[in-house]
Amino acid sequence: MAPLMLEAFGTLRPIEITACAACNLFWFDKGESIRLTPKAVLELFQYIGKAGTARKPLAASFSCPLCATALVLTQDLQRSTRFTYWRCRNDHGRLITFHQFLREKNFIRAPSPAELAKLRAIVHQISCSQCGAPVDLANDSACKHCGAAVALIDPEGVAKAVRELAASASATAPSDPEAVRTKLSDAQINAIFDLDRMRRSEGDDDLVAIGAAAIGGLIAVLLRSI
Repeated sequence: MAPLMLEAFGTLRPIEITACAACNLFWFDKGESIRLTPKAVLELFQYIGKAGTARKPLAASFSCPLCATALVLTQDLQRSTRFTYWRCRNDHGRLITFHQFLREKNFIRAPSPAELAKLRAIVHQISCSQCGAPVDLANDSACKHCGAAVALIDPEGVAKAVRELAASASATAPSDPEAVRTKLSDAQINAIFDLDRMRRSEGDDDLVAIGAAAIGGLIAVLLRSI
């Protein structure tokens, strides 16, 4: 796993987390995830967008990198959003997939009925954003393997993070919040509903990865305006 240096509340020095782009995993030492500043969260969003879909399957079990004890699969709740991760029994930290990190930070939403209908008209099969298994979109709205519902990136969640970053930096946020949300949403929808790309695909597209890549490309532009 590669080290990433990020801003965090409560310290003047960056904290170090580790990431595996090939497996789509982050490791956070104790308390690091909740200490991330809005800038750090958006930087991780961009990292996820560049990483793309996982290229390696997840292992059946994991061990803590600090004490080598087996990690425990844990369910948690952030506001009304449920997410999962593997935690160290000795409270050293936790391992979380990119998809679950996006859920924790409220960057994931379900597609609207109109979006789902349009998706089904374009492509019949996608990859589950949680486990990578194929999802027969023509007949299912959730993965039969792990139960995860079909999901998209929530542009409002990203736009809110941009506004929070501007506030924390005592800077000026983009002048029209609704325009920002619409621009982010359009970038995702255009990427997903690119007919030529879908026709060239082999039916294994991860909608969250596509959305993260499209929106992540705009975040750097937004950050330069703050």
